[in-house]
Amino acid sequence: MAKERNSSLEVLRLICIFFVVFWHSLGPYLNDITGLNLADAVMINAFTNNTNLIFMMISGYFGMRFSLEKLIKLDLCIIFYDLLFMFLTGNFGLKTLLTCFMPITFENHWFVTCYFVIALFSGFLNKIPEKLDRTSFRNLLLLLLFVFYVIPTVFFHELVEDTGKGVVCMTIMYLVGRYLRLYYSEKHFRKSRLGVVFFTTTLVAATLNYILTSVKGVFMGMYCRDNSIFVVVTAVCLFLFFRELHFTVKPINHLAQSVVFIYCIEGYMRQIFNRFTDLSSHVDDWYFVGEVLIYALGVLFACLLLHEVRHLLLDRFDGFLARKITQVINYFTPGAKRAYDKLHDGVLAVISK
Repeated sequence: MAKERNSSLEVLRLICIFFVVFWHSLGPYLNDITGLNLADAVMINAFTNNTNLIFMMISGYFGMRFSLEKLIKLDLCIIFYDLLFMFLTGNFGLKTLLTCFMPITFENHWFVTCYFVIALFSGFLNKIPEKLDRTSFRNLLLLLLFVFYVIPTVFFHELVEDTGKGVVCMTIMYLVGRYLRLYYSEKHFRKSRLGVVFFTTTLVAATLNYILTSVKGVFMGMYCRDNSIFVVVTAVCLFLFFRELHFTVKPINHLAQSVVFIYCIEGYMRQIFNRFTDLSSHVDDWYFVGEVLIYALGVLFACLLLHEVRHLLLDRFDGFLARKITQVINYFTPGAKRAYDKLHDGVLAVISK
């Protein structure tokens, strides 16, 4: 009998996707809230904005293996949801239709695009620790973290201007996950100390952001962006904390498989919810953040329910269609490769002496 996967990191993935929904639900009102609600928003931002890094770190920890069929199946599911919500929201148009059929080539789902790209290059990325010794791999990571995380945090200057929401920073976190798996999979950490580091770092980042917010008069989250070194520290601590837990709950493992799809559809689901709710009229309530919390739980539950229904009805069809598309691509790939080789050799023959 196959060993059931440990549920601790699956729980972390579910917590992280709730953090995503919660923060995205609060985001539209950041410039309207004041007082206690604004202070709460600053703290929530510091506490929850490590989710993307954790997702990619988990992928690196377990390791990606390029599978064209799996990526096509994922793409088909995202296309289905994009088309479904296009009709439900009435957002018709040629550009919208094109983005629905090419979801990873536009900015609609930036994280999934990063996931696809890293999966495409995973065979090369996984060889980095094989070619480098431990010290060299560690030094590479430290240099990458300094250039792409420390410098943006200290100087607010980004070499890649994407606030960390791009392939570069996500690839770095994938490699951090690989490093932890290779050299710290057998090492155990005290959960109490991880908790202290996590909460201390979160408070420091939140305090700095609150100072900026007070000076500017509007919400500022500069110290908790995806390319903040503070966020890296909290992400690693949270990851290691949950890795120290050991339990198995099959329903949790099953639900965690929905995370990437919830990431893609939660924005659409909030559009549907906003037709029946009006959070903007409650921004002056002192408990507004609590109201958003309940709203986010409803959105998350609706996304889970929708994906479960779709999974039951169309999962086999997705698999069948993905296999057929993969077979077609594999059939034409050798011919395309031969044509490229001939073109390459022909160009070289023309331009060479």
